[in-house]
Amino acid sequence: MKGLSIPHHMSPVKPAKKDIKGFITLIVVLLLFGILIFGILELTTKPKTPATSEQVWNTIVAQGYEPEDISDKYHSQDTESKNSLLKCIAFENSDVHFEFFELNNDSMAQNIYSQFHRKIVDNYHASHIIETENKQANFVIYTLDNGEKYNVAICVGNTAVYANCDSKNKDKINIILDTIDYLKA
Repeated sequence: MKGLSIPHHMSPVKPAKKDIKGFITLIVVLLLFGILIFGILELTTKPKTPATSEQVWNTIVAQGYEPEDISDKYHSQDTESKNSLLKCIAFENSDVHFEFFELNNDSMAQNIYSQFHRKIVDNYHASHIIETENKQANFVIYTLDNGEKYNVAICVGNTAVYANCDSKNKDKINIILDTIDYLKA
């Protein structure tokens, strides 16, 4: 017996060098594409600097309103807020209502934002609305204007804002938010 002849369709398969090179090239291209996308997002989505309670207080006063520290109101309602709420600054003037929360962590600020976002959607959503939501870096900005009421929920780092007013007076809220750099992305 000379040796067995293995039919071609049964011969052992050797990995082709072309396949390995193609696979490595694909991985490198995908990795570079991922780095490029990450870089673009990083350049276009800069984190916002959370405002301090003092900055917000001074901004409210500069607009002619009388702010109050209502932290105790929230501390008495919720034991969890006693541990996380550093300060809540608020004012109410005619139809304008504004609350600013400074917390000891970003997670609690996100929770407060989510509660007020849900409240706005549940109470003010109508068929004729202008609604915006912008999530980037360390912030999320949500506004809803149904033609009668203007509502805002914002989270920036460890802070949150809830505000509302009649639609015709939304500039009163927006001036404060613009001054502390919370309204624009």
